[in-house]
Amino acid sequence: MRKEDLVALRDVSFTLDKGERLGIVGESGAGKSVAAFSILNLISKPGYISGGEIRFDGKDLTRLSLQEMSEIRGNRISMIFQDPMMTLNPVLTIGTQMTEALHAHQQISKEEARQRAIDSLAEVHIPSAATRIDQYPHELSGGMRQRVVIAIALITKPPLIIADEPTTALDVTIQAEIMDLLMELCNSSGVGLILITHDLGVISQMTERAIVMYAGRIVEEGDTKDIINNARHPYTHGLMGALPQKTTPGQRLNQIKGGMPPLNEIPKGCAFNPRCPLVDDICRTTRPDYTTMGSTRVACHKALSEES
Repeated sequence: MRKEDLVALRDVSFTLDKGERLGIVGESGAGKSVAAFSILNLISKPGYISGGEIRFDGKDLTRLSLQEMSEIRGNRISMIFQDPMMTLNPVLTIGTQMTEALHAHQQISKEEARQRAIDSLAEVHIPSAATRIDQYPHELSGGMRQRVVIAIALITKPPLIIADEPTTALDVTIQAEIMDLLMELCNSSGVGLILITHDLGVISQMTERAIVMYAGRIVEEGDTKDIINNARHPYTHGLMGALPQKTTPGQRLNQIKGGMPPLNEIPKGCAFNPRCPLVDDICRTTRPDYTTMGSTRVACHKALSEES
């Protein structure tokens, strides 16, 4: 039985301005969701936050009580998860679940809460909202269910929404609709967005600033356009090269050789070094510090040497 602690996140530090859209991208196991879940202290046991600060509205969220955190979750910070059927209760109507969120955080009458719920459903373009509100989740399509989840996230008018791969469980055409909807709502309401995804194509369309994570560490961060057009880290280059549009039709898709290392086998030096096409001796022995290059900061020995 393993007894030592495993560190899931290292040197993860970033800011989000009011109304800003930030993307966090990386392969499965990179630490994207853990970083986002940590904000709301939703880390599954036996995991825990061992240090650092998470500041929101001038408060360190890591120091708040369970009661204080419950006043922030779903009220000041809302979360949209991957699978709407895991988020919605199958035995409660849509209206019950939406009004519960309002009653938990606001002094509001049943009539006013129901109308707010109907208005929120209409805001996410659900037709016949006054009828849909009395239906159960299984009576709606996958795309409609995810729209309901977004409506619930927005119903308390939070300043920040965290979306954890919100289109993974949907087909491609519905994915585009949901992303367009999120963009529209962010622009119209001024809500900030942290979008977690493995798709740099989505990041390029949805966000103003991007973070690339690998093995629990930020390896590149900066303006999304700069990262997409002028990636500094070899891992970011690999993610860009893996996009389907980067491959000639009829040929095999590009891929980054190897896989994400488990937490108990993080390589010395740069964690990406076993998979990196530019690896050098220093990459295997010394973890790279961050350096600023243009509008981005990057943790890579080769990027630093190329700049100098």
